[in-house]
Amino acid sequence: MFWRQDSSSFPVSYTSTPIWEQSEIVGAVVTFQDVTERQAMDKLKDDFVSMVSHEIRTPMNGVLGMVELLLDTPLNGRQREYADAVRRSGETLLGIVNDILDSSKMKAGKLELEASDLDVRAVAEDVVGLFAAQAQEKGLEIGCLVQRDVPRGLLGDQGRLRQILLNLVGNAVKFTERGQVVLRARLARRARDAAVIRFDVADTGPGIALEASQRIFQPFSQADRSTTRKYGG
Repeated sequence: MFWRQDSSSFPVSYTSTPIWEQSEIVGAVVTFQDVTERQAMDKLKDDFVSMVSHEIRTPMNGVLGMVELLLDTPLNGRQREYADAVRRSGETLLGIVNDILDSSKMKAGKLELEASDLDVRAVAEDVVGLFAAQAQEKGLEIGCLVQRDVPRGLLGDQGRLRQILLNLVGNAVKFTERGQVVLRARLARRARDAAVIRFDVADTGPGIALEASQRIFQPFSQADRSTTRKYGG
């Protein structure tokens, strides 16, 4: 905590860089930054990203709507293949935009979960089915295994669960060159009026090195920078 000339206080963050002389630390350079200024800049950035995401989502929905109409018209095989590729790419882009908006809501503490009928088996099978064609193109086996002890008739946010599983299974398919991807669900714990379901996504991909396991939780970080060039993100 620092104080201004008018006696008001403000929080700061600092970084310390050691000064070396002949393999010994003889001092340090310490840099302080006003956290309130950084927080204001972060809010401005988040507001801008949220606004741009909204502006992108509106025309993207229009594009997807027109592609659906196009797919309902008589098309030859190649035309249908191209139109379907546009639809899939548009849905992927729309999913990214929605994820960005959700991230902004989470930072603002405004992300709300809905409690509605939740069929875990149906959601898991639907997610795996969406990646079946992509997995087949890569020569991968993809499957879903929901244990019998997973109860039916649950209440939960089906949309959020589907969103999470889509990201996990999508990453597994993207980074797995050969072998298989399996989505599993089992009952981890059950109380009188609640159930905890554990989901696991297992694949035969390259995995994550131990030294990179912490870095992947930092914003805009990846385990290996070469993945952007090889896998597109």
